[in-house]
Amino acid sequence: MAHLKKFSYVTFFLIGLIILTSCTKSNQTSPSSQSVSSSQSTTVSSESSDSPTIAENSSEKLDGTYKGMDEEDEITLVIKGNGGTWTEKEPNGKEKVKQVSIDPTNQRMTIGDDIERYMIDGKRLTIEDIEQENGENDTVVLTKQ
Repeated sequence: MAHLKKFSYVTFFLIGLIILTSCTKSNQTSPSSQSVSSSQSTTVSSESSDSPTIAENSSEKLDGTYKGMDEEDEITLVIKGNGGTWTEKEPNGKEKVKQVSIDPTNQRMTIGDDIERYMIDGKRLTIEDIEQENGENDTVVLTKQ
C-alpha cells in the first residue's frame, strides 16, 4: 500500500512537471502568444494602483543606467539583462565596484554579497535591504538616466 502511495505522488509530480515544461516551451516558441501576454500585461498594469511593481517580471524593463545617493556616496548602477555593476564613489573620490545579479521573478537584486529587494516605478528604482531592522531606513532610490 505504501508503495502505491509513493508511486501516486511520483506520478502526479511528473505530470505536473511535464505540464509546466510544455507551458514554458509554448510561451517561448509562439510569437503570437508573447504579443498577447504583453498586451495583457500592459492592460493590467494600466488598471492597477500606483504601487511600484516590475512590469512583466522582466529584467529588460530595468536595462539602463541609474544614479543616486547612498548617504554621502554617489551611486551609479548599470544594468543589462540579469546583471550589471554597482559603483559607489565616496566623497574623497575613491570608488568601489560590485557585481550585480538580478532575479526579476522575486524582485531581488544581489549587490556584491548583499541580497536586496527592488521596486521599479517609472524611472525610479527603489532598493531596500531585506535584512533591515524595524526603524532602520536602509533604502536607496536611484533615477534612470
